[in-house]
Amino acid sequence: MIQPPRYAEAIDDALDRMWEVGFEFGPDFAVHAPMAAETLITLGHPDVVPSWLELNRRQRRYTAPPAAAEPIPDDDPGAQRLALGDYRRVADWVAFFDRRLDTAPWQEVVVRWWPVLLDGAFAAFTHGLIRTAHAVRILRTTPEPSPLQLNELARGLAYWAARHTPIMTGDADERTSAPAERDVQVALSDLTVASAGKYATLAPRPPVPLVHAITAPAAMRLVLPILPGELRLRTCEVAERLVEMVWNRIPGFPSGRGPAREPGYRPPTGEHLTEEAVQIGDEHAIKLAEACVREYALRPDDRYLAAAHTLNISCRYEGGL
Repeated sequence: MIQPPRYAEAIDDALDRMWEVGFEFGPDFAVHAPMAAETLITLGHPDVVPSWLELNRRQRRYTAPPAAAEPIPDDDPGAQRLALGDYRRVADWVAFFDRRLDTAPWQEVVVRWWPVLLDGAFAAFTHGLIRTAHAVRILRTTPEPSPLQLNELARGLAYWAARHTPIMTGDADERTSAPAERDVQVALSDLTVASAGKYATLAPRPPVPLVHAITAPAAMRLVLPILPGELRLRTCEVAERLVEMVWNRIPGFPSGRGPAREPGYRPPTGEHLTEEAVQIGDEHAIKLAEACVREYALRPDDRYLAAAHTLNISCRYEGGL
């Protein structure tokens, strides 16, 4: 990662360039530009971000978000919950979280709303969660967050709230996670490495949707340092259910063309995979490569590298979406 203040300057420039960009394009596809730009900067490529953003905007033809409709009350939890899952209120949610971040430390805002939003973590195929996590990484990296950076957190939380989609959590005696003593970091690694191995073996078609079985729990890890113990455990439990939902509810079928299926296969290095993803320029390849390399640093397992390699191959030779 490039060091502050260069990181902060690059982030602000990217967010300023995307100020008018909404949250979705096409048939309810999430805008990935803020997340991908932050990832490129984290990988040490701030200089490519301006041209990447311009090309990405031309390709995706982003539209503006819905206009503000009615302010979400600051002190009415009932009205707030009624507005969850109503995408028409996304601008209202941005304004709501902007106000929260004006009056309280950003960490307190995240901790206050994390359990509420966590119950709807499947929102927009997990992109509300992932965008929020990237914003949290921005704020954890910059000692003095700028208004643009705080607003990006407001947008991530707002998108998550507006697309809030309940997940199946089960009763306490039905949970698949072990007792409270279980190490959350290890549990998240168990989830991400299993999904990475499955993805690399299946090489699913279409290739993009099922990468979120890796990137969503990996994104949760970015937020763990600011969460209290009980929320960390709850996050781990939800991560298990969320990964299960991604595999079960997002369409995909084995292509039989995964490189990991070849005898004697050895994946490229993490550095090669991230550089290749940056060269390819696909936002999903960039985000998956960074997430897999980050997870690999915690648990060196070639399944992570194989998953990133699988998507890189698909994006390079077959097209991403």
